[in-house]
Amino acid sequence: MAAFVLAAAGVVASAAFTGALAEREALDPGALARWVLPIAVTVHHLALAVVVGCLLFATTLLPPRRAGARDRGDRQGTREAHPAFTRVMTAASAVSVLWAISAVIVLVFTYADLSGQPVSGSEAFARELAYFVTDLVVGQAWATVVVIAFVVSTLTFLIRSPAGLGATAGLAAAATIPISLVGHAAGSDDHYAGVGALVVHWLGVLLWVGGVAALTIIAPTLTPSRPGDTGAEGRLSQTVLERFSAMAGVAFFLVLASGVVNSAMRLGSWEGLVTAYGQLVLLKAAGTVLLGAIGLAHRRWAIGRLGTVPADRTAWRLILAELGIMAGIIGVTGALGRTAPPVPQELKPAITPAEVLTGYLLPPELTWVQWFTEWRWDWIWVALALTAAVVYLLGARRARTWPWPRTASWLAGLGLLLYVTCAAPTIYGMVLFSAHTLMLLALAVLVPLLLALGAPLDLVSRTVARRTDGSRGPREWLDAARPALAAPARSAAILAVSLGLLYYTPLFRLVLDYWIAHQLANLYFLTVGFCFMASVLGPFGDHPVPRPVRVRTAAVLAGTLLVWAVVLATGVLPVLEPDWFVGMARTWGPPVTLDQQLAGISVLTAGFAPMAFLLTALVLSRPPRPEADTSPPAPSDVAA
Repeated sequence: MAAFVLAAAGVVASAAFTGALAEREALDPGALARWVLPIAVTVHHLALAVVVGCLLFATTLLPPRRAGARDRGDRQGTREAHPAFTRVMTAASAVSVLWAISAVIVLVFTYADLSGQPVSGSEAFARELAYFVTDLVVGQAWATVVVIAFVVSTLTFLIRSPAGLGATAGLAAAATIPISLVGHAAGSDDHYAGVGALVVHWLGVLLWVGGVAALTIIAPTLTPSRPGDTGAEGRLSQTVLERFSAMAGVAFFLVLASGVVNSAMRLGSWEGLVTAYGQLVLLKAAGTVLLGAIGLAHRRWAIGRLGTVPADRTAWRLILAELGIMAGIIGVTGALGRTAPPVPQELKPAITPAEVLTGYLLPPELTWVQWFTEWRWDWIWVALALTAAVVYLLGARRARTWPWPRTASWLAGLGLLLYVTCAAPTIYGMVLFSAHTLMLLALAVLVPLLLALGAPLDLVSRTVARRTDGSRGPREWLDAARPALAAPARSAAILAVSLGLLYYTPLFRLVLDYWIAHQLANLYFLTVGFCFMASVLGPFGDHPVPRPVRVRTAAVLAGTLLVWAVVLATGVLPVLEPDWFVGMARTWGPPVTLDQQLAGISVLTAGFAPMAFLLTALVLSRPPRPEADTSPPAPSDVAA
């Protein structure tokens, strides 16, 4: 409650400093809208972070049941719910209601602010509000957030299973996408790069701020460790703090790096820092660095000394201080959203057919040089690749004897992932069907092959211990995913059918039209392809897939891709999405019909060739010897 008050005070003070609360000369929505909207936005942002943080704790950091205790009313003797788990879920349910209410308020007052009309209960206001929600991008974005908030709020009262809570947390985090689509940086010249940077920033904020808020909520229920207390309950305080500390470290770098990118887009130059907007950015940056220093103090000093009463008190006081500073920063962020940045954020009207369809100018003619020089950074994939590289390298360092070819393969796969999502394959994939198939097949086959050869699942098994307190960490979620990672035939069938459904149903136009559909399709095919490669390259788990089954599955999928390539090259299939590819008004390159025939070469290059290599390796390789489980011991249960 104190955090919400601090956040509201922060946004009022910051907005007053920048003049965002002053009466407008034209289209003034009234004092009520000018004051309520920034406060409602700030409450919304903090509530969203708290909900995601609480659900994250319930899913991955806290044990759902108390060790050794029994529920009196349960005949089967099931352990009773852990008070920390109960408390964090109660908070998630309560704050989710606040989130939903604040989202509705933001929706209504955003319309009043943009239209310059005071909020009223008149029929005309309601009719125009309905038009705002159904036909305008900003209204559609906030209406989507409202729907997500109410669904998540309902689920927090009904669901307690780990998988269900994880899905609910993911749905709540998905609200950052529509928010980012209408943010300041989204109005930059590179619209989708701005959206991606905002999404990364939001995800870091949700992990970090929401996690600290969840810590303050469960603090009274965690038993502080004492000298000589070796029980699971006695260690839980230190264990939870150490688990969250590692997660907060990742979130800090995501917030800091994406904040720099967003600020550069909005400020334009160093001169922008002297404006009122720039001064708030500097204040926010200083607060972020201070929070990083407090987090470092946690990790280096406070957590390691939780065995004494002064250290216990110091650790929790640091957490309370973190939450207070974070609340103030969120207030500053709310004021930034109401303040005009130095660089105008209005989207320029599209004047060419390519801009109308893709949001970008038509790229230059595709030559061998353009394959290596055309880049457009997608910050979501940049953040994903860098995080995966750092985590893998830390794991390989901990494993000590980890083979370097596996590390090289993993890093090569991540490098190729960055190239495919940020360079010519994606840029020209919106213009040429042949480039699009090259991009998608690389994400579905070639990149997953390199990543699977890095054996990240084996690395997790070697370096991360299983937990003993009932919570779900990386090993537990990996165990839950074993069925999907040990079924190559099913993964191959899903991959082949998904390719057909994408290209030969209206889904393809959806992916071309909408940025979020494009990103989800890329993530989906990368995930399915990795599941297939991991299961084929086995063995994995206690009952590995027999080698003949893996060989046959790889052969069938390779044959399917070969047939598809031949069919595309012969031109017997109708031209896909002629309105899109013909309407691009492209003046270079092959005609649309020939380009779709050339897509057969793309399928051979990025799909069939990697599968042929994999099939050859499976046939010629010797059956691997089963490896013993080399999981490290977990005496303190903090490794996970």
